[in-house]
Amino acid sequence: MAKSPSVALWLMMCAGLAHSETIRVGVGEEFASVVSVDAGRLKGELAAAYNCVFDGVNTPIRFQVLPHARLIHELRAGTVDVGLPLVHEASRDAFATLGDPVIQSNYLRVSLPDQTVAPEADSAKYVYLRGFAGGSILRELGGESFEVSRWEQAIAMLERGRADFLLITEKTFNQLSDNNAAGLDVDVIRRLDVSFYVANRH
Repeated sequence: MAKSPSVALWLMMCAGLAHSETIRVGVGEEFASVVSVDAGRLKGELAAAYNCVFDGVNTPIRFQVLPHARLIHELRAGTVDVGLPLVHEASRDAFATLGDPVIQSNYLRVSLPDQTVAPEADSAKYVYLRGFAGGSILRELGGESFEVSRWEQAIAMLERGRADFLLITEKTFNQLSDNNAAGLDVDVIRRLDVSFYVANRH
């Protein structure tokens, strides 16, 4: 897994970008609660951290909001140069290079207060927001898992017993839940570095 020694230099050299070109940056739309695009600039809780990534890059930058699955596809195809916010997944290393950590994020397991199913039980059912980057966590689960596109859908599945646990990043959870105003049970299950990927040029 390659890591960047210098973000500004690495973006130019590793991505093979000429100064006359535009750096195309894909932003996962599922993470709009923490980082999104407004009038050609990043906004949200993570915006300042990611803006620092591009400090010193003189090439024009064009941000494009994309669904997570399409963002990964575009990185693979080379039609976007940079994708964020992303964590390391081994399957991506063949077509993109991971940058230095930008922030750290806790991955949470959320459940209703009266939940009686054990998290490790084979019968435990998990729901996660589309774009959830903890693929290794999902692969470790023995029970069923369901993907939804909206926070409200995930909560409804918990309330109706269709899922026992929700997997979500801490920052996204705090934004969408109004800092857990509903009093859900929350456990930290993993801490991961959040970064960005730069598409490899062949």
